[in-house]
Amino acid sequence: MPDKASRAQKIIQSNALFAAAGGAIPIPVLDVGAVTLVQLDMLKALCQLHEVNYSELEGKAIITALSGSMMARLSASAFKIIPGIGTLLGGISMAAFSAANTYSLGKVFDFLLSKYGGLDNVDMEEIKKLFQEEFEKGKAFFDKNRQD
Repeated sequence: MPDKASRAQKIIQSNALFAAAGGAIPIPVLDVGAVTLVQLDMLKALCQLHEVNYSELEGKAIITALSGSMMARLSASAFKIIPGIGTLLGGISMAAFSAANTYSLGKVFDFLLSKYGGLDNVDMEEIKKLFQEEFEKGKAFFDKNRQD
């Protein structure tokens, strides 16, 4: 049986790819909802892996605090309104952002659950820094795993 770190990595990577697919949905706002559901499902799976009680409320709070760039997500989503090229470019940018964002959130959640044993009483400055570092890795992961 694989160790906890490799199982967490598998959960994170598969959900990042699901988020990319959700981000590519051509209907504005529906894509954002799909990605959010993937992220919450990933958090639930990581909580189960770490044997921590799942709290959707805490999860949403941390996702919002870290992803704070909801406006970037919505603007990429709204770009899809423009027929043709807008749909294509909006889908590509939203897929890339969603995958990288989900990957970095997963890495942060895994770190929090490993280090603190939960999602409460966390050092948000430490977490924001880790999120930025992991976001760059998430972009590289998406570039490596996307199918042109």
